[in-house]
Amino acid sequence: MSLPSEHHDFAPLSDRLHGADAVTAELMSEIVGQTCRRFPSAGQTGKAARIGRLIETEAWTETALALIDLELPSWQVRRIVL
Repeated sequence: MSLPSEHHDFAPLSDRLHGADAVTAELMSEIVGQTCRRFPSAGQTGKAARIGRLIETEAWTETALALIDLELPSWQVRRIVL
């Protein structure tokens, strides 16, 4: 498991994001795999499974909100403005 103080080189992922024409399940899975420390977590299998299903169905907003819930459990989304 990665420690928060470890340095990660996200430049290749950043380049891939900048070059992407659209979000895909493959790209989102790669982002989650490289950046989310709590995914998958032994104690969060239900949440991880839900995130996997959301990625498969390309529900990007719901995926982002579910990842916030998993990775930042003390945070609360108060308002979404479009």
